[in-house]
Amino acid sequence: MKSIFFYLFLFIISHMSFSQERIRETNLQKDTVFKFHPNPAQDDLYILGENKIKSIELINVLGKRVAFYHFNKSIIQIDVSELKSGLYLIQVIDENNMAETKKLVIK
Repeated sequence: MKSIFFYLFLFIISHMSFSQERIRETNLQKDTVFKFHPNPAQDDLYILGENKIKSIELINVLGKRVAFYHFNKSIIQIDVSELKSGLYLIQVIDENNMAETKKLVIK
């Protein structure tokens, strides 16, 4: 029985072709559209865009838009003191129509 498996193994190995291909390294990290602080926020939220920011949208956990802003600059300050405490999503769209969404906690 062992000899059958041995010959089967040899047959399979002899009919397989192995090639050494170079594996191309790919950068899978997404470009960041914006950074913000502080998180959690209580009064003011500071947003820094890699490019000029076109719009900012704040969405609550129910999926409702609670704030929407239009801009044409890369450094922005937003007053979030009127928002209820909780978890929000902040979506930023830049001048190149690149969008990014991140979690934001309001105290």
